[in-house]
Amino acid sequence: MKSNLQFPRRSGHDVHCYSMMRELASLGHSISLISDAPVSDQAIAGVECIHRQTFDEYGPVDGVVTLSKLQQRFRSYWGVPGRNIAVLADASRRWEADVVVVVGLDVLPYLSGVESAIRVWYAADEWFLHHMSQVFPTKPATWGEGKAALVKGLYERVYASCVDRVWVVSDRDARAVRWVMGTAVDVAPNGVDFDHYRRVENVAIDQQPKSCVFWGRLDFGPNIDAIEWFCEHVWRDVAAQTPGAVFNVFGFAPSEKVRALADQYGFILTPDLPDIRAEITKNQVVVLPFVSGAGIKNKLLEAAALSMPIVASPRVVDGLRLGDHNPLIVAKRTSQWGETLRSLWSEDASRQQLGQRAREWVASEYSWRQAAEKVLRPLQGEVKSR
Repeated sequence: MKSNLQFPRRSGHDVHCYSMMRELASLGHSISLISDAPVSDQAIAGVECIHRQTFDEYGPVDGVVTLSKLQQRFRSYWGVPGRNIAVLADASRRWEADVVVVVGLDVLPYLSGVESAIRVWYAADEWFLHHMSQVFPTKPATWGEGKAALVKGLYERVYASCVDRVWVVSDRDARAVRWVMGTAVDVAPNGVDFDHYRRVENVAIDQQPKSCVFWGRLDFGPNIDAIEWFCEHVWRDVAAQTPGAVFNVFGFAPSEKVRALADQYGFILTPDLPDIRAEITKNQVVVLPFVSGAGIKNKLLEAAALSMPIVASPRVVDGLRLGDHNPLIVAKRTSQWGETLRSLWSEDASRQQLGQRAREWVASEYSWRQAAEKVLRPLQGEVKSR
């Protein structure tokens, strides 16, 4: 169950939901999908759904789901219709589902009526941790994230009894889920579509000299924090000291803050481009200067699959399986960012070698097939025990 599965895939949850459904189906499991909004054929291309309905299309249902007072308050807070909770419970019985997976943030109330199947919340990132990571003591404007963290943490806690398992993308998120919810957790790191994200041969011919690139949803707090930090601490000096240097930013729904940063620091903002693969590879270096957020960044895996040289902050590699591949450069000091960018811009061979290592690394360590197999093992054990 997902409220809306969009195409083009604008969010990490769209990527997670589609990719996991596709892999589970390819492994021989039957998939049904129910949603608030109609899902286009493009959005589920490659996934054969035995049932595919919206809540409005579903027929009449009987029964009322009983919620606690706090659960009712959060159901109302997220605007989840009571009928939809009853519909999902009824559909799980009629469709004889072994497992019901809800994807997103505001979806926990939907699991409260499910009794005949294993109940899974595909959280991906843990939301208490997500908000706390955006609190900076020296920036009063960020203190509201602390309140958001408490609200999300309480929300998770009051619905913990309705959840059998939670899927997250990193060990750090798993520790937070266990602390907040006390629920069984499976770590299913993000994967990447290697065929879709494949570097075009001879693309270096069209690359823009002295260029770097960042992309993502531009109304998402950690992405905005990353752009702001990079502009204030790195790009201002790099642009002043390196004539012709270019910073490109791509993404959906740029906030007013991102637009203001583009005006202030002179980077090139290109919003709402449906397919950015070719535009990414026209740049010489991918920058991932994250100072907040958690989980594994899809853009990191996409960049690696595109054989792009990557420079990242330490937060980006927290929890990654790096092994002996050395697939990216971690800039631990502000000064190292500028030095690394200038070095990579001037050395074609170094960029190519770093990109090749990135592709080899992500192909060996991060696939959606691996993620699907990791969550299947405990699920199959629980199904057999019922």
